[in-house]
Amino acid sequence: MGVRGNREHFGADSRAEPHIQTDVVRCLGCDFIYTNPMIRGMEHLEAAHYADPLGYQAAAEGRGEAMFASRLDLITRHRAPGRLLDVGCGKGEFLSVARTRGWAVAGIEPSQGLCEHARAAYGLDVRLGTLETAGAEAAAFDAVTLNHVLEHVERPLELLRGARGLLKPDGLLFVEVPNCDSYLLRAADAYFRLRGLDWSSRLSPLHPPFHRFGFTVASLLHALRAAGLEPVELVTYSGKGRGYRGGRGLAAVMRGAAAALLDLLPNRELLAALARPLR
Repeated sequence: MGVRGNREHFGADSRAEPHIQTDVVRCLGCDFIYTNPMIRGMEHLEAAHYADPLGYQAAAEGRGEAMFASRLDLITRHRAPGRLLDVGCGKGEFLSVARTRGWAVAGIEPSQGLCEHARAAYGLDVRLGTLETAGAEAAAFDAVTLNHVLEHVERPLELLRGARGLLKPDGLLFVEVPNCDSYLLRAADAYFRLRGLDWSSRLSPLHPPFHRFGFTVASLLHALRAAGLEPVELVTYSGKGRGYRGGRGLAAVMRGAAAALLDLLPNRELLAALARPLR
């Protein structure tokens, strides 16, 4: 699909060190998008990115609650509030909003700084670790959520299978990822080609937090089914509408204008899916 680097593309940090560049490729069978070669040996950069709770934001200031509420609205269309586990819960804002809406909440978070913030700021039950190490109770949750986690891990299919094992037989898995085949990214790649560039916009610029994999509607459905999950609903959203920051400057204004125009069409920038364990 093209070349991805951390200095060459819109939004990249031109000062980033080391300079990482890799190819972005797409499986013709399942539509899965990934970096080749894989990004390895940069765990210290990712740890540093998540180490500062005050500097870390999952959404634009003042717009996070609306974004979290929209996720919960989608979940409660199919499942009444019960026990909810958020894997990769960050600072705990989503869990805090879920608790106000009647969910009994818990979280898992690999960053010690974010984990401690979630406990101190919101009084949340958050375990330090990963899904494999945190020791969550099997078949105990009415809902498990993966909010922008799947694109970061090295083994996304194993993560989905692990999440399925934590669900009650009638439980619900919620996954949200960037939509790597959105019309906005297609337009960006077309622009690159017109300029004679072999760049790809389908994965984030290669600076932390790294997106190792990319999902489309087809590949996310394929992954859910391969993990033993039955898709219930799949929708796309505008990143701007969900509260994500768009940055500053002329380039950010141009991206925002393009996103607003393309938001009138389907196949938008963020992809969310709900699935149940196959019976």
